Amino acid sequence: MSSQETIKVGNFQVLFYRNPRANHILLKQNQRGEIVLTCPKFCPKMLAVAFAKKQLPWIRAHIQYGPMPRAFEPGETITIMGKKYKLKQGKETGEQAGVLLVSGEAEFFHRRVCSYGQKKLLPYIQKQVADLTAKMGIKAGRITLRNTSSRWGSCSSTKNLSFCWKIAFAPVEVIDYLVAHEVAHLKQMNHSVRFWALVDELTPHRRVAEKWLKKNGRALQMIK
Repeated sequence: MSSQETIKVGNFQVLFYRNPRANHILLKQNQRGEIVLTCPKFCPKMLAVAFAKKQLPWIRAHIQYGPMPRAFEPGETITIMGKKYKLKQGKETGEQAGVLLVSGEAEFFHRRVCSYGQKKLLPYIQKQVADLTAKMGIKAGRITLRNTSSRWGSCSSTKNLSFCWKIAFAPVEVIDYLVAHEVAHLKQMNHSVRFWALVDELTPHRRVAEKWLKKNGRALQMIK
């Protein structure tokens, strides 16, 4: 299991992960625009920091030109659980002929749209997990939604599943794939050939979803 902390490299905040499965030091920018420094379990922290300091020009460039946070506003059209909605302010929050009415003050508009997406997402995932685990003859633990920056989903050693709530704004095929991915981990806690074969058994959407996430995942993570 990886551990995380925030460290300072030069004048920049960097997420530092110590991952027992990592084979070398890695510096990257995640889908939220954060700089992430990952190193193996027994690698000295000072060695990883020294590596990152040598990459300060790269860090500076990526933070400076990184993506801006995404906020939902009245009048735009978005997709929630595969269905298109035009966003409008209203007295009560709810759907109405292709329109999502959002109640409350303007400053809370974005937050209420995100909450509505989560409200639609969780029961859908719960049903998908129930169907897939029944097919496999196994059981899953607790299912939760989280605000994650580097993972779309995770499966714990106690069989609890968690998913990034932002996938509510992705196509249903992508959600199905991500659910199948984590359910497959209930049997295969790795990314072996057997694991991917099991994922393909559980969903026909793997290739389409991977392509969509590669193209749109960064923008999806910009939803705050």
